[in-house]
Amino acid sequence: MGISKTINRKLQIIKNFFSKKYNIRNKRIIITGANSGIGFELTKKLSSNNNFILAFVSNNDENVKNIQNENIKIIKCDFKDITKLENLDNEIKNFKPNILINCAAKFGPQNQSLDEVRIADFVDIFNINALAPFLLVKKSLVSNSLEQIINLSSEMGSVNLNNSGNYYLYRSSKSILNFFSKNLSIDLRNQNINVFCIHPGDVKTKMNTGGLISADLASQKIINISSENNSFFCGKFIDIDCKILEW
Repeated sequence: MGISKTINRKLQIIKNFFSKKYNIRNKRIIITGANSGIGFELTKKLSSNNNFILAFVSNNDENVKNIQNENIKIIKCDFKDITKLENLDNEIKNFKPNILINCAAKFGPQNQSLDEVRIADFVDIFNINALAPFLLVKKSLVSNSLEQIINLSSEMGSVNLNNSGNYYLYRSSKSILNFFSKNLSIDLRNQNINVFCIHPGDVKTKMNTGGLISADLASQKIINISSENNSFFCGKFIDIDCKILEW
């Protein structure tokens, strides 16, 4: 009976993720890719409840600027040039982030077949999808304020779930992000920092115009998960419905 009650309680908690809108309060949050898609929706939703947002955008900040919230500070930084992050050490340290959500990503050219992919194509994709998130983690740790690191990944980065091949650029960059996340979860365990990856699903964004899930819904589910800050997810790869995925 005790085991049954425990299972039912866990199932009810998961169901609550679908039926309720949880909030995050009184946190300082870094969000990358904040001008579009999931990053924009997260910025919009989280810029209330006494949260402060450091919103990273590439070049265009039109959408996030239109939120017109004094709790949002916009940082323009094109992650294709990874060296631009080096000038932001003090900005990030003084912000004292509690949560880092790495949303910025680039898919790359549509044709990423074995015959078409070129080594030079990997640079921009790796910088944006893997190296920038890793560097932001390192810079955010300096303030000794981090509680959570959430990296938006993709099931296309899963080695075990890859049954169709192709898409060398995007797959490999997300695989590296997954590896960084798993490694960080081990190295930061003693600092009580919760590190995990989320596969948001088939979300309709600028990068995926044919997506089936709205960025609004995906962002709310990510907030629901983050609000719990459940250490069970540390070092894991999950989807927005809390299903554990294979690395």
